[in-house]
Amino acid sequence: ETVSADPVMYAHASRVFHLESNPGNARALVQQHGDRDVWLNAPPLPLAMEEMDGVYDLSYARAPHPSYGKAHIPAWEMIRYSVNIMRGCFGGCTFCSITEHEGRIIQSRSEPSILREIELIRDTTKNFAGTITDLGGPTANMYRLACKDKKIEESCRRLSCVYPTICSNLGTDHSKLISLYRKARAIPGIKKILIGSGLRYDLAVRSPEYVKELVTHHVGGLLKIAPEHTEEGTLSKMMKPGIGAYDEFKALFDKYSKEAGKKQYLIPYFIAAHPGSTDEDMLNLALWLKKNNFHLDQVQTFTPTPMAMATTMYHTGKNPLHKVTEDSEEVITAKSGKTRKLHKAFLRYYDPENWPVLREGLKRMGRADLIGNGERHLVPPAGSEQEVAPQRGGERRPPVAPRGEAPKGRVIEVAPRRNARGGERNERRGEPAPFTPPPSKAKAGILSTIKSKPKAGRK
Repeated sequence: ETVSADPVMYAHASRVFHLESNPGNARALVQQHGDRDVWLNAPPLPLAMEEMDGVYDLSYARAPHPSYGKAHIPAWEMIRYSVNIMRGCFGGCTFCSITEHEGRIIQSRSEPSILREIELIRDTTKNFAGTITDLGGPTANMYRLACKDKKIEESCRRLSCVYPTICSNLGTDHSKLISLYRKARAIPGIKKILIGSGLRYDLAVRSPEYVKELVTHHVGGLLKIAPEHTEEGTLSKMMKPGIGAYDEFKALFDKYSKEAGKKQYLIPYFIAAHPGSTDEDMLNLALWLKKNNFHLDQVQTFTPTPMAMATTMYHTGKNPLHKVTEDSEEVITAKSGKTRKLHKAFLRYYDPENWPVLREGLKRMGRADLIGNGERHLVPPAGSEQEVAPQRGGERRPPVAPRGEAPKGRVIEVAPRRNARGGERNERRGEPAPFTPPPSKAKAGILSTIKSKPKAGRK
């Protein structure tokens, strides 16, 4: 009752829950609910490789349930020729709850088990043309990656193995994944192995050989990766690496694509209106997109989902990544339909349907200087929509421009910075405006938690 009524208590409970996510040291949690107590078990120990093989080697039908009849199921079409090689994710992105569902410790299948499934698809799947659409999982390139020291792993309390930096105890050798790719390609009857799962590019750059293998053999022209944002304030709430990691990966991607004689492009994913993202943050992201000549088609506005830490930020205005108190950090969040629409419009700045919203927003932000027809402008002046002829079906979207480098000499002005923290990067990244919460009710007692120290090595 206290947690549901008090945002501070809700955020505190969320923090406690996520800290107890390592099966090596997690403690059971107890929460009073009315005249009863809710007992939450600690996460189960991860499956060993032999146990994973036992699960995936079962005789699955590899088809929708007969009750669906001849219904068209888009999700089924997407995964029909894909192979899951692992479970779990140690990324810890706050808008995602995969860790809470599958665990932070990677559980991988053996090579023989994976290769058997590929052969099974080849031999038994109707209309199979020789292309495996994905060898992946929650993340494309965490296969067989783990902590170098089992004792350290069992006692670790970090929420992410790769944020704010990649842990020195994390093994980042991609050689086992490279070996798997090569053996899968060599199977008779297999013409192409594509990687459809999202790539953790900050890990990939630790293994240039892997990037070369991926780019040379396993990209079907487009590779999706997820920077999610460019601004440090928002990225810190997402627990995502800085945009510099994207630039480093892009350099390798372009290099190896050129060496392979292929024209291939990166498809970056971004989230609008994520907790911690201000109007200025979204403007700077839009300017980055224009500078890099990106015309995004499919974009996402943040939606709170169960168990995700970003959902806690959205609901409470507090940051559960740090100790939560009445006076702890406030997280500004775009909740009104008008603001969320503006944030999404920034991601599709090139779309004439968004220009009126962007003009209004830029004027309100004091950035009317970005309205015009020059290279330095983000959107054209009013009346320009009439010059864009609608396409068939009533759509007015302009064609997607090639995703390449920005023209030489282009100057892009970024939004004015506030409260800079110093440093080469931080001088370029703005801080969110202070958030004043509404008057709160009388402070409730802090949610009681088990005080004993976590014990490493739970068996």
